Amino acid sequence: MDTDSNQIRLGVIGIVALSLFLALFGRLWFLQGIERQEFEAASVSNRLRVLHTEGPRGRILDINGRVLVDNRTQIVVALDREPLREDVSGLDENDPDDAAEIRAELAAGFSDMAIALSSYGIPTSEEDIWESYIDKRYAPQESVPIADDVPVEVEQYFAERKSELPGVVVERRTVRVYPYGRLAAHVIGYVGEINDQELLERGVPVPGSDEEPSTTTTVPDETSKPYLPGDSIGKTGVESAYEEALRGTPGQRTIEVNAQGELLDVVSEQAPERGDDVWLTIDLDLQKKAEDALAARVESLRGNVDKDGRPTDAPQGSVVVTDPMTGEVRAMASYPSYDPAELVNGISSGLWDYFQSPESGFPLNNWAMQGTYAPGSAFKPITAMAGMHTGFLHPGHESYPDSGSYELQNCESDKCEFQNAGRVAHGTVDIPRSLTVSSDVFYYWVAEGLWLNRDTYGETAIADSAESFGMGSKTGIDLPGENPGRIPTPERRREAYAANPDVFVTDKWFTGDNLNTGIGQGDVLSTPLQLANVYSTIANGGAVMRPHVVFRTSRSLDATKPPGQEGNYEVTGTIEPEELSRVEFTPEQHQKIVSGLVGVTQDGSGTASEPWQNNPTAWPMAGKTGTAEVSGKADTSVFAGWGPVAEGLTPQYTVAVIIPESGFGADVAAPLAFEILAPASRGELAPVCPAREPERSECESKQARALERAQRDLLEAAAAEQAEGTNG
Repeated sequence: MDTDSNQIRLGVIGIVALSLFLALFGRLWFLQGIERQEFEAASVSNRLRVLHTEGPRGRILDINGRVLVDNRTQIVVALDREPLREDVSGLDENDPDDAAEIRAELAAGFSDMAIALSSYGIPTSEEDIWESYIDKRYAPQESVPIADDVPVEVEQYFAERKSELPGVVVERRTVRVYPYGRLAAHVIGYVGEINDQELLERGVPVPGSDEEPSTTTTVPDETSKPYLPGDSIGKTGVESAYEEALRGTPGQRTIEVNAQGELLDVVSEQAPERGDDVWLTIDLDLQKKAEDALAARVESLRGNVDKDGRPTDAPQGSVVVTDPMTGEVRAMASYPSYDPAELVNGISSGLWDYFQSPESGFPLNNWAMQGTYAPGSAFKPITAMAGMHTGFLHPGHESYPDSGSYELQNCESDKCEFQNAGRVAHGTVDIPRSLTVSSDVFYYWVAEGLWLNRDTYGETAIADSAESFGMGSKTGIDLPGENPGRIPTPERRREAYAANPDVFVTDKWFTGDNLNTGIGQGDVLSTPLQLANVYSTIANGGAVMRPHVVFRTSRSLDATKPPGQEGNYEVTGTIEPEELSRVEFTPEQHQKIVSGLVGVTQDGSGTASEPWQNNPTAWPMAGKTGTAEVSGKADTSVFAGWGPVAEGLTPQYTVAVIIPESGFGADVAAPLAFEILAPASRGELAPVCPAREPERSECESKQARALERAQRDLLEAAAAEQAEGTNG
């Protein structure tokens, strides 16, 4: 029995031993065969890092190839969190207790870094660095910027103390630079750090966020220009609208590091590539003239009063100049403006508060396409077209005796009489004459006739005419943030009242509403850009063009030469003129409108004839003044027109000027329009010099020498002419 028991015990031990060996071999096989790839991947992940480098953005050029926006390299002090996390491994940043321990462990290094930066005039606190360390927007492998645009001495300081300050890295990054200062800032726009929402819209997961990226945009792995937290992106203007073209292709650098995070080898490297250059339709010299003239006019108005004693506060103003044949924008000025260079490294809370305060005039707003104003009498050609299109105005029924006031038919309210400005009587007026002298009475007659006969002409004859010119909707310009304006109708009045009955007195539309609409007041709102497009449509004979500020994208062939130099670029894209729709004029209808608008500047009784005579363009102009009344404030001053208007000459410029709370259109907006276009029409626009030194001094010296030569030539020509006269 003892022998049997020993054999049984040995058998059990053998089975157990065999089971243990089988389990051991099974585990070894699993580790070697099944999980080997995962361990290898983890090992590679621990020793390899992929560094993302943004590609330089493309430059922005004016129509003649002058560089408005360029790039420069700046030195950035950043925090590499990977080596620091190894020092606090096993602790969780998301746990409050662990986070406190992590901060205490890293505090000495953060303090040394903050003291060093502050000693070089870059105020930095330990708290600032900690907030950057725990910022979830940045991937673990990405360095987090702490200080931008530091001097080279700071770079040298940290390079010499690399072992003493682990985690501190100094990088060189490209940022935007503006050779011409704030010129065309609203058109250009500005660049800022991409935010969480913009990342999600581009299909990029946001570290620390549970929100899913958009599935309607290109995901990072499928595009050559992926985004990561901390990257730059266009926020407004052309920088935003042409982001895809301007953005450079990021570079990637795969490096091998040791356990301490020190560089061992560069495994692979893909250099970043510059984005495409974008060419504007803007003429820099004309843009400069428009901005300077607008700013001077607005500033001269402030602190004064109009003819009725109301303060001319002029909170903002804008000018748009376009090519009426193509829709290309030659100048777009908005006042007040801002310096995009102030936003290169982000907007401080103090600066943002300033930009958003009414006292500053909201300088980030592009009032030329975002501001909406009653156009006043500049709207009258639209009402005239409504009268002709419906047939209300027809041969034998297109003149009216203007006695200075107009009495509504069958009126029983206390507001039955409407007047011209100052009750001035213009006598019998027809379409051309009514536009030249700006007869309100004539358009009251048309507007009432259209409303009283709405069973025949419809309720929206004037609105339909306005919308055919593109009013009440966005023009489609290639800039973000455009305001559509507003064209009122009886149905829209009912909808507005139903949505907000506390704001609107009634949901009914009265004859007086039609009269106010007919002279561009009441609920009519237009942007300066829309108004320019209306007059361009009249100028070119009926084509409603899409305005655009870019006509070409290109890639430089030789980076050492100017990007706009002929032969030094290849075109990568073009933006062609686009006709959106047409306003159908008969030749007779078009002639009546144009004749009346030419009379505004060329007829002695025209509302803009005196300011045009004081500063005439090289060729005749057509146009219309507007003065829109605003309750309790000075009038909104408006002018829109185009030139040349002459046999055999193609219209070259359309201009629209609107300055609220400034006075009559003939006193403010019209003179400003002629001040801008007069030198442009004669080819006498002063060349713009860069804002930066030494380029500015060199440019001004060249201008001075050119002026001296011109004056000398004039004196010599005058002397020769005098000598010839004496000899004769």
